[in-house]
Amino acid sequence: MVTELNERFESFVTTVTRAYKCIQKIKNIETEHLGLKGNHVMCMYFLGKNDCGLTAAELCKLCNEDKAAVSRTILDLTQKGLVVPIQATKRKYRTMIKLSDDGLALNRKIMGAIEQAVKRGSADFTDDERQIFYKVFFSIVNNLEDLTKNEYSTD
Repeated sequence: MVTELNERFESFVTTVTRAYKCIQKIKNIETEHLGLKGNHVMCMYFLGKNDCGLTAAELCKLCNEDKAAVSRTILDLTQKGLVVPIQATKRKYRTMIKLSDDGLALNRKIMGAIEQAVKRGSADFTDDERQIFYKVFFSIVNNLEDLTKNEYSTD
């Protein structure tokens, strides 16, 4: 017997999954011709927003990625000359990095693609509807994070 809660669960989870797959596909297609991978986008995005640079630890938090994934991304971006260290430390995880001039130029292209995707994704909404959507969606995510911290903690 399918209840309303089952239907809401199914609808929410499958819709979020569909959205995530679309985002991944857009990131992969938009970055492939730039010589990047989809997982580089968020690091480039946050580095582009922070002229003073960020550490790998800060990128992990901002990108919601684990240390290993961010370390691989930083290594890739460094080898491509898109990021540079600005304050080296003995611990690479604490080294400040920023976009190089080439990285800044490439980031402008990425930002253009992001702008187009966001506009297209929310084209059917008024500003009020968009604000309500984000308020509700963020509330759901915050509630789920609280649930996982409190009831599904592995500590």
